[in-house]
Amino acid sequence: MAAEKDAFADLRLTPRLRSATLILLGLVPLFLLLDLRYQSARRPALAVFYGVHAALSGAALLATFTATGRRRPDHVALLLILGLATNINVFFHRVPANPALISDVLTLLMMSSAFFFSWSALRQVIVCLVTCGGFALAGMMAPHEAAPFGYAFGVLVLGAVVTTTGSRVLGRYREGLARRQTELAELSTRLMSVQEEERHRLSRDLHEDIGQSLAAVSAYLQAIEQQLPPGLGELRARAADARRLAAKTVAQLRQVSQLLRPSVLDDYGLMPSLQTYLKDFQERHGVAATLSSEGVPERLPPPIETAIYRVVQEALSNVARHARARHVRVALATERGELRLRVDDDGVGLPPDGRYPGTGLVGIRERVQALGGSLTVASRAGTSLVVRLPIRGERAA
Repeated sequence: MAAEKDAFADLRLTPRLRSATLILLGLVPLFLLLDLRYQSARRPALAVFYGVHAALSGAALLATFTATGRRRPDHVALLLILGLATNINVFFHRVPANPALISDVLTLLMMSSAFFFSWSALRQVIVCLVTCGGFALAGMMAPHEAAPFGYAFGVLVLGAVVTTTGSRVLGRYREGLARRQTELAELSTRLMSVQEEERHRLSRDLHEDIGQSLAAVSAYLQAIEQQLPPGLGELRARAADARRLAAKTVAQLRQVSQLLRPSVLDDYGLMPSLQTYLKDFQERHGVAATLSSEGVPERLPPPIETAIYRVVQEALSNVARHARARHVRVALATERGELRLRVDDDGVGLPPDGRYPGTGLVGIRERVQALGGSLTVASRAGTSLVVRLPIRGERAA
């Protein structure tokens, strides 16, 4: 099942890896000062140990900002923990130290790594084997005497067993959570698909059935108006009023039909439909609206076209209801295999408490996340909404 395969990927490993490396780097000055104060005779060895520790942590942190590191953060995390465990065991082998203290540090490393990185069972076993094996090898080959080594090794093995068991239990809970998240995302996608189909059907019914019926009523009224004798002027005037009201209703139905599902979106694509919508928005609300595009293909996959159109529709609706803006700018661009939408207005911005008015942004976020995209909202001089959707590998319909 997809949820089981991607259970850990869905939990955003890269931010947690960055947090872990920052914590590891923050520990260096704290413990280095303590060790230099109470173990001044071991300064060269301590300098090497903390230098390697900082180098490993810093390299892992920098790797998270590279394309390879962002693509495989699990590999970076595994190499980081194995490197830290090896560094600790090498220090234990070269410098006389209390085995129980080293065992506690290694146990803490195994447990914290399982908590931070949600290891799979195989990777947790690899971490525990390398950690315990390295500790045993360092203790047996140490040139100095390590009195309570057997006891410390037993404690470390017990810690490895507890860590592996706890990691499996935690992994099951995380898999369940990821599965529920996937199910919710699939349900949200299905609901949005059904909603679009229902809008399409209502738009067609309004335009083809009700609209045509009202147009026929308007034509009949016009015929009646023309055939009435001149002496029935008042009746002719009422027939003319009824005809104008029917024509006005037809125009309103056409407008509602376009809001539900613009035919230009299906016939001509995203950019012409946005141009039509922004022109209508400017006329209805008196807010100056501009549209720009850069590198956007003539046609995009239908789900992306629909999503972008609905996002712009909801964003401008929020501008009209809450922003009190005088100008709004919509910009579309493609870069590095993704489509970027940016909507900026010069209104009052978001409330100070950070709560978004209404539920529009919730719907936007669900629609964007269903397509694997991201949403960012900032409020400084007005409000800025940025949507990024992946389009690499997609073919225009």
